[in-house]
Amino acid sequence: MLHRGAGWVGVVQALLLVAGLGCLPGAALALDVGIEPDFAIWDVPIGQPVSDIADNVAAIIACGTNGGPISIELKSFRDWAQCTPEATGLRELAFTYDDEMDYIARAMELEYRALSSGTSVYAHPVILSILVDDKGVVQGIRVVTDDRASDRDRRVAVVLSKNFEGRYSGWNLNCQDIPMRDGEQKVGSDFIHRLCTGTNPDGKNQRLLIEASYLRKKGQEGLSRETQQVNTGYYESKTRLEIVNAPYSLSEEP
Repeated sequence: MLHRGAGWVGVVQALLLVAGLGCLPGAALALDVGIEPDFAIWDVPIGQPVSDIADNVAAIIACGTNGGPISIELKSFRDWAQCTPEATGLRELAFTYDDEMDYIARAMELEYRALSSGTSVYAHPVILSILVDDKGVVQGIRVVTDDRASDRDRRVAVVLSKNFEGRYSGWNLNCQDIPMRDGEQKVGSDFIHRLCTGTNPDGKNQRLLIEASYLRKKGQEGLSRETQQVNTGYYESKTRLEIVNAPYSLSEEP
């Protein structure tokens, strides 16, 4: 049974307004729009050798750091063995889209930021990863919003989770709101920590995770005690998506 956190719609609307998107017609849908490259994260062939992916579809190929900044840069997807396995036994290969679409968007002088490209999903800047087993076979994908984005983009990163919940609504989603943990605080009057898991209805034995957070962690004070000035960016706003083949585990569990 899909459980929706109280006040979520209000939080989304408020975040869109803060980000300057509330003035667009159908603002809540604005982040659904985007220009996707010829090869997107959804085209990764789960269950097939990662070497089947042409290297020229990516601008950068590298070892990943569980959704964080890239580590060792690689020359080819065939160099997957250079990456250290995670606790799940899978190796994370991060990659970025070719930035040609960005230049096209700028040349066209597109009116809305929602039409910009780059390494993004539904117009949110993201870090994309392919999860590979010890035989070089793709066993999953990972999408995590990029904390290095502008404060404007970071603030609405949590909204991406609703796009994913819509995209995978047929995956028997089981969602729960995670209670506030020690040291965590609200951002203003809002606190979101939501975790959804699901299974592929096509019988492919795939599991899915969607995690959304909008909160302050321990030490992330909204107001500096020394200067009494607002600490810009002292919060977490993030969305995480993972899809993995059984018997491999998701990196986060309820």
